[in-house]
Amino acid sequence: MKPKRHKFLRAICIITFALISGAQSIHAQSDHLLQLGRIVSGNRDSITTAVKAIADQNDLAYYALMTALFNGELYLKNGELVVIGDLQEDDYGDSFAPLYTAYPQRQPILNADGNPLIAPLIDFEEIDSNRRIRALIQPYLTRMEIFHPDPIKRRIAAETLGNRGDVTAIATLRNALKKEPDSNIQNLIHVALGKLELTSPNPDIRLNAAKTLKERNNTFVLSFLRARIEPDANGAIPESNPAVQSEIRKTIQWLETFEQIMVVIQTTFVGISLGSILILIALGLAVIYGQIGIINMAHGEFMMVGAYFTFIVQNICLIVLPAAYIDLFFLLSLPIAFFAAGSMGLLIETAVIRHLYNRPLESLLATWGISLILIQLARTIFGDLTAVKLPQILSGGFELAPQVILPYNRLFIIGFTCLILIALIAFFFKTRFGLCLRAVTQNRDMSACMGIPTRRVDAIAFFVGTGIAGIAGWAMTLIGNVVPNMGQTYIVDAFLVVVVGGVGKILGAVVAGLGIGISNKVIEPFAEAVYAKVLILGLIILFLQLRPTGIFPAKGRHEDE
Repeated sequence: MKPKRHKFLRAICIITFALISGAQSIHAQSDHLLQLGRIVSGNRDSITTAVKAIADQNDLAYYALMTALFNGELYLKNGELVVIGDLQEDDYGDSFAPLYTAYPQRQPILNADGNPLIAPLIDFEEIDSNRRIRALIQPYLTRMEIFHPDPIKRRIAAETLGNRGDVTAIATLRNALKKEPDSNIQNLIHVALGKLELTSPNPDIRLNAAKTLKERNNTFVLSFLRARIEPDANGAIPESNPAVQSEIRKTIQWLETFEQIMVVIQTTFVGISLGSILILIALGLAVIYGQIGIINMAHGEFMMVGAYFTFIVQNICLIVLPAAYIDLFFLLSLPIAFFAAGSMGLLIETAVIRHLYNRPLESLLATWGISLILIQLARTIFGDLTAVKLPQILSGGFELAPQVILPYNRLFIIGFTCLILIALIAFFFKTRFGLCLRAVTQNRDMSACMGIPTRRVDAIAFFVGTGIAGIAGWAMTLIGNVVPNMGQTYIVDAFLVVVVGGVGKILGAVVAGLGIGISNKVIEPFAEAVYAKVLILGLIILFLQLRPTGIFPAKGRHEDE
């Protein structure tokens, strides 16, 4: 009898559970139909009641409907709720719009041919919402956007709940934390939880919240923490527990220290980034000035040539390549920018500069005139402003801390500058031409006596120097627009890098470029950018008075005499 009795009881339990589940499902379905019916009615009081009920449920299935109601995109068509898309107009001024489902997700409504259904707005009845209804919807949308597929919406929702939420949002944040795959957004959710839990009536929860905020290293909570332990307008201190007050003070002290560390890191990174740009521009100038002794005032314009050829390659790729491969233009334009700028430099060296050796004033004026010609030519062909699209892989940045983001494009320029330095050092010290170039730099007459074709070495050096300037222009398209006078912005700083580092010295250009770049960014917080440059220039003049040959002076027979 016992086995039969057990089977009977088990069957009773299964039937009871099924009845309860079914009743709950029927109740949920009826409640859903009730809320939709209230919205369909178009009565504002009924809509307000439905919005309150939906907001209390925290059901993500209503997100599309509530968003459409909030944005004024919810309409009634043949007794059904639909969401309209972007409006279109025909030749007669009538408005049309594609239709989407409002519940449970926003999905395109298709016609009989399987294409998106586009209908005239005259056939619809708008479900109107007022300011009160939108105010009720907003908190629901914020809570639901913490689960949104878009990480930007989740990030904004986490910050909003931490700043404007209350203890009722803690459960939503904890649930979101379990499902969040992004570590940066997880950190923001932890911070939001800490801020909300600091308002809890339980002192143990507040103590743990203060510790959590200390671990998260988010300095944006400093003002919030200070407000918890400082008297308010009535003279009362919000945090009354001494242990919690002590922990909050420790958290504030650490976050202030952490903020100072991050400022140093940010300043150093920006300085290295600026220094890398100066190094990249000055490398070609160091080759030309160190080898030939020509003060090439048109060097910045060869950088401009590289930037404009990058722009040209981009436009060609937009026509030729499929959309998925458009970003390949940036890689393809690198050798083109180098050879275009180098070839133009070789042409100018052959036609003009070769005839002005040992005539420094004439060569300076000639290269200055060439720079003006190139600037005007670029302005005539391309106009005053063009831009190169930033490759998708280099957009965004590495989040070192909530207040410190290192952009990928500047990280790329730093890394690329290191690669160019390695390649140039290998070219100078591991090739036969590099040996000839160094020999001519140290003693031109003796090199000619040894059979080295000094004129050919000069031409190739000019080609390489201007080609590197073209590469600098290619890299500069990542951080700025392409304009005809873009080279004029950096030419003076580039000459300073070459002179301070030592004529023709690659290592000197690196040290001087980084020094000038970091010094600029260190001084700028204490003085305006213009005054910072003036101060840097004064320090450079003082340095050259003490050491005229630069950090790494040139060595050669003529230096010993």
